[in-house]
Amino acid sequence: MLKWVCERLEGAAEAVETPIGRLPARGALDVEGLSLADEALERLLSVDLDVWAEEASLIPPHYEKFGAHLPQRLWEEHAALVRRIEAARH
Repeated sequence: MLKWVCERLEGAAEAVETPIGRLPARGALDVEGLSLADEALERLLSVDLDVWAEEASLIPPHYEKFGAHLPQRLWEEHAALVRRIEAARH
């Protein structure tokens, strides 16, 4: 994965857009030497929208602990994440 990140920074690795951000495109990760079945890799690179929606719902109670000290930008990023997940679910 680290190789893919470095290659992305150099503009040499492919990615796919997902509601949670860019993930490695099929074939973009160097898995040589790993005994990783295609199905396992597919699952690792998939986005379970129900799980991410549940995860996103756990963020506000944590953010609220910081009150006015939490940067507004974090709330905005959270709201954008929730919107992307909801849009992908419908």
